[in-house]
Amino acid sequence: NMSHELRTPLNSIIGFSGIMLQRMAGDLNDEQEKQLGMVYRSGKHLLDLINGILDISKIEAGRVDVESSTFDLSSLLQEVVGSLQPQALEKDLVLDLTLPDQPVHPHTDRTKVRQVLSNLVGNAVKFTKEGRVDVTLESDDEYFRISVRDTGAGIAKEDRLLIFDEFQQASRRADDKPVGTGLGLAISRKLARMMGGDVELESTVDVGSVFTLRTPIVFKATNKEVDDDNGCMVTDGT
Repeated sequence: NMSHELRTPLNSIIGFSGIMLQRMAGDLNDEQEKQLGMVYRSGKHLLDLINGILDISKIEAGRVDVESSTFDLSSLLQEVVGSLQPQALEKDLVLDLTLPDQPVHPHTDRTKVRQVLSNLVGNAVKFTKEGRVDVTLESDDEYFRISVRDTGAGIAKEDRLLIFDEFQQASRRADDKPVGTGLGLAISRKLARMMGGDVELESTVDVGSVFTLRTPIVFKATNKEVDDDNGCMVTDGT
């Protein structure tokens, strides 16, 4: 009910302001376009925040299941990287994907893997001002690893655990504007751990960061097993 009551009016605000920005309801002068753009961006930001809070709430309440299926991981990565290419191009960033010669077909939760990857690659594009973002897939008999390497500002040592907490972000320079909600990495790590994996971080200040999703090739869990680390319910969808 809360999801419906919050999202419905916000989707109307985002949808109708988007229609007006596309001139589908008539011409706009420069000031009207500027103000409507602020309405549209603020609505999108608020919707992202609400979605994040609802995701965290469902995970912590044990209302999220792992639903396993076998899928082509390379195709999924191409979808994620392709969807973020326009944002990278706007910032003149190189967004590159490296895939292994052999296909990787994990048996785990495709939707959750996509959500984690969208967050990690999206963050890399969002927080990298210049240079490149490289996404690399590797695998062995037990795990697949997807590394997202950027040439951003890097993350100080004291912030590297903090950023995986809800509503926390790395320290910013004085001239940096706040970006995001501070929920994406917290959700990503919880989802990765539900699938038996983790999100790992290596970073050097003023050089860049590498976030790596490491997950078992085959998700194994007894029906309705509870993950003690985050209180999540996990099931094998097969």
